[in-house]
Amino acid sequence: MEFIQITDIQQAQFKAALDIYEYAFPANERHPLEVITARVAAGHNQLYIAHNANEVIFMALLWPLRNTRFILLDYMATSAASRGQNIGSRFLQHLQAIAREQDKYYIIEAEHPGYGDNKEERQRRIAFYKKNGAKELKNVRYILPALQGDTTTEMILMILPDYPGGKIDVMIVNNLIHQLYKELYNRNAADIGPQTHNANEQIELI
Repeated sequence: MEFIQITDIQQAQFKAALDIYEYAFPANERHPLEVITARVAAGHNQLYIAHNANEVIFMALLWPLRNTRFILLDYMATSAASRGQNIGSRFLQHLQAIAREQDKYYIIEAEHPGYGDNKEERQRRIAFYKKNGAKELKNVRYILPALQGDTTTEMILMILPDYPGGKIDVMIVNNLIHQLYKELYNRNAADIGPQTHNANEQIELI
């Protein structure tokens, strides 16, 4: 299966990818379609798809954080009819090959399994990422701002592939969170609430 990048927002495949995006994520966790369209058109978001017999069956949005080695795996979803075919796992393997070649790391925002009504689904999602090589940043509090409406979401951050030594400096993490908030959500990272880590600490990856 080949994963291809879509840059032309006029392509039928672009609209098909956004249909999967809109169906897969709740409104408070996704940007309005016009925001995604503008970001892809401007080259800020990278849109990847997979297709089968000219039907788009998978989409992923990536956001390279400016002047860093980090890329946010912003969204990833498979069409309802094509789930269970390991397409997401294949894409993560594809990303890891690129990351090792380019000395990059992918950041993943995953719903915290300790919150919400769909705890089992959240636990399965985290287990999926870990099975495919991602590591969780231990005890890092991260809140996804409400993207539509006013409902925020408790999240955990993950990294792919594993960081050297299995730990990452807290200052790198703090800067990463600030940059995520500023670039993607136009928010101040102070909105996340108080942090318990000191400046000399290292964050364990589990």
